[in-house]
Amino acid sequence: MATVSFVGTGEAFDPELPNSSVLYRGGITLLVDVGPTVPQALFRARLDPELLDAIYLTHRHADHTFGLPALLLWMKEEGRRRPLEVIGGAGIGSFVTALLELGYPGSYRDAFPILPVELEPGPELVRGSATLRNAESRHGARNLALRIDEGGRSFCHSGDGRPSDATRELYRGASLLSHECYFLEGESASHARLAELLELRQRCRVETLALVHVGRHERLALTEDARSVEPGVVIPRPGDELAVGLGSEAGH
Repeated sequence: MATVSFVGTGEAFDPELPNSSVLYRGGITLLVDVGPTVPQALFRARLDPELLDAIYLTHRHADHTFGLPALLLWMKEEGRRRPLEVIGGAGIGSFVTALLELGYPGSYRDAFPILPVELEPGPELVRGSATLRNAESRHGARNLALRIDEGGRSFCHSGDGRPSDATRELYRGASLLSHECYFLEGESASHARLAELLELRQRCRVETLALVHVGRHERLALTEDARSVEPGVVIPRPGDELAVGLGSEAGH
């Protein structure tokens, strides 16, 4: 059974939590998003430099990508040899090349192969027993939410952005959905709020909803009010692990 480990659950400016990032382990071992505080969280977890098959970047904001240079250079220094795919939307190859050169100029020329893979809404990407699809959310920067189907179960991760018609369809029937919940109340053009996510879970028949990327000014209130959140909704902490399906029981 596939599992999801929450490397970080914080937003860009949270003083206590690493940036939101998840590690999917199943037919593919995939890290989703690498903000600047994510590498240290992985180092503390004693990540095997050969573990990852791929990294998926939902969008190009700093709190989702700027940890990539440090993580890949650490892998090189720790002796990684096998290729690593970096999956994202159109232009992901040129973006990764520019980001790595900006972070550590010239340091990746003799590294393990770093292979950009473009995945746009519509086509599927099959890796082992896992099938990957994506859809665009409502966000200031183009954000492609991810769905992984495997063994009759499915994991979705929103990245940033409010639900769109396309992402609602992507999330339909998901076993586990990890979705940003920046606001408890109010309206935003580019970030989700709690009420619309609870409604989304019911409409799309999502088995388990995990709330991440909670606004730093909202996080304490949401944690204190967690008892009022309906069954099937969880607020993971960094280091928590959930099974994909069968109730998504948590472990540590």
